[in-house]
Amino acid sequence: MSIVQTDLVKALQTAYRTGRVVIGYKRTLKMLLHGKVRLVVLASNSPPEFKDDIRYYAKLSNVPVIVFPGTNIELGTLLGKPYGISTLGVIDPGQSNILELAGESRK
Repeated sequence: MSIVQTDLVKALQTAYRTGRVVIGYKRTLKMLLHGKVRLVVLASNSPPEFKDDIRYYAKLSNVPVIVFPGTNIELGTLLGKPYGISTLGVIDPGQSNILELAGESRK
């Protein structure tokens, strides 16, 4: 795992623990359309139609999108869930620096 991936993992866990996130494609898309999401995280193996929809609406809303380098199962495990997570929306980052990491990844 590279340093960037380690930082992303820690930031995701901190955001999940201390902030507000929505899990799942439908909930994330709904919050994105309502302008409540500040960042979207997609698993690398998310279905192409999920990626296309999220990227399209995120671009319209000027919301950064990060592609998590692992699978949906790895993303779910990272957050302590017994199921895969293909899409995650960060509403409030809490004490994490995930929005700063997203800004760096866009450059």
